[in-house]
Amino acid sequence: MDFKELVEQNQAKSKGYPSKVEHRVTIPHKEYKTAIVGIGYESLREAPRSVKGWLGHVDMCIMGDGKFDYFPGEHDYSEDGWLDVIEKMCKETNTEFIGYQYAGDQQTKRQMYLDIAGKAKVDFAITVDTEEYIDPSWSNFERFWPQLIMLSEFTKDRMFAQWQYIPDETLWSRQGNAFPSNKWLHSARIHKDPGTMRYCMNSHYIWCPKNITDEALIKWQMKNRDQTNPYQFIAKNVIDGVRIRMDRTLRTPEYNAKQEEWAHMNQHSENSKTFYAISKARGNPPPPGFDSWDAWQKKKHTFDRKTGQRIELE
Repeated sequence: MDFKELVEQNQAKSKGYPSKVEHRVTIPHKEYKTAIVGIGYESLREAPRSVKGWLGHVDMCIMGDGKFDYFPGEHDYSEDGWLDVIEKMCKETNTEFIGYQYAGDQQTKRQMYLDIAGKAKVDFAITVDTEEYIDPSWSNFERFWPQLIMLSEFTKDRMFAQWQYIPDETLWSRQGNAFPSNKWLHSARIHKDPGTMRYCMNSHYIWCPKNITDEALIKWQMKNRDQTNPYQFIAKNVIDGVRIRMDRTLRTPEYNAKQEEWAHMNQHSENSKTFYAISKARGNPPPPGFDSWDAWQKKKHTFDRKTGQRIELE
């Protein structure tokens, strides 16, 4: 059976392909390696729920542990053993597991799972955050995989989205995010050829090829305002069949309070880094007392929580 016949058969019977999806995803003459990737910190309460629905349907699970910059934790790495629990779950489902540790900024921590996926020759890496889980009513992998395969074959897209349900604030506190309540939204989370892309522009939701610098992105955008940057990977298509729900009900009130504090400080940090990158690309002179923008960026600092004003540290 050739690929065209496979597509027609799937559309006619609405049964998807293959009839039983367990690990590797295949089409005639081609095989894909899939992985879920994610990060956490003291995530034992919710991480098992987030990965459970995927295990048995992917080849690999890559998870990174460590405290974010500005998160008010007492130690750099988790002490609740959540990575060990996920590893055990993976072994029970014959899913390869890779764990790693990094304490620092969010972009670097997330980039590490893309790099690891690349080294493991993963074709599709699907981001899974710890407060998320597969909707039991939307867990149709026989529909999900064929859609992803077909769109990846017929388009040049490198990012794909999934439907994600945004609950009200009693279930999912916003922590600085501006989202409507009780609505399905599409969320970019499926990376094709993850090892060749990177998180860019000091953001955890913008990606580009590894060989493109932030400065190149900014300079192109300054010359082409209000246009889509061709160097960025945009999720133009939504893959359906497997949908995501989320809530923060498994976290303790104390943990949610710390997360709320981190969200504000992290936003200030990302804004500061973006200001630095744009100012450097424009050729603006560095702030008084600094020889370069790099020196300004590397100087130890924090932020005022309310105003976002940068505060220099000795």
